[in-house]
Amino acid sequence: MASEVFSFIVFCSHDLLTDSTRVRMVSVSTGKDVPLSDGSFLLRISFDEEASVLRCFIRHIASGREAYVQSGPNLRAFIQDCLLGNPGKTNE
Repeated sequence: MASEVFSFIVFCSHDLLTDSTRVRMVSVSTGKDVPLSDGSFLLRISFDEEASVLRCFIRHIASGREAYVQSGPNLRAFIQDCLLGNPGKTNE
């Protein structure tokens, strides 16, 4: 059974003057920028404390396509610490 692995580095930077965030994605295998389509996404994250499960729902607004991701407390801590900028605060 063949498998494919795609690896990217995603750079996010906040511009204080325009109060906007810039996103740049680079392919690890080629070192080249990956062109991203303009788009908007809905990201909904819910945590079921009884089951210790984190569910992420992602919808591409223009097409209506949706995807779900499910994980445990490590994903919750990762999202809070690395994406939302709350280092050390995991609300456990």
